[in-house]
Amino acid sequence: MRYERSKAPLALMEQIIMILVFALAAAVCLQAFVYSNSLSVKGEQENNAVSHAQEVAEYCKMYSGNLDEVQEELAGERTQDGLRVFYEEDQMTVVLAVTEQTDWLAKARVCVLDHNEQEIYSLNTAWQRGGHS
Repeated sequence: MRYERSKAPLALMEQIIMILVFALAAAVCLQAFVYSNSLSVKGEQENNAVSHAQEVAEYCKMYSGNLDEVQEELAGERTQDGLRVFYEEDQMTVVLAVTEQTDWLAKARVCVLDHNEQEIYSLNTAWQRGGHS
């Protein structure tokens, strides 16, 4: 009489290997989704930072560099060399620092900082003084 071996252990091993392959593929996909989400959040933060920096720069140009009027308009606070504007909804702070002034021209650097005071975006701007641009 001849005994045949059961093929159940072989089928079980196949299934275990397939589960491991699918688990590995799921881990790779999950890692890709997490990375893409962090890129999306970072991109949105940078877009908001650019928008806030441009807003402050345009108000400075509109008021010909009168930072007191810009402060009132944007509800910011004056500093020794410029202005700070807080954007609570995005947890960002825009810092404008006047770098150079002549009789007709003023230059400033506008930096956007996150809640940890890390720079997200910055730009240099200039406006005419004593008149309207």
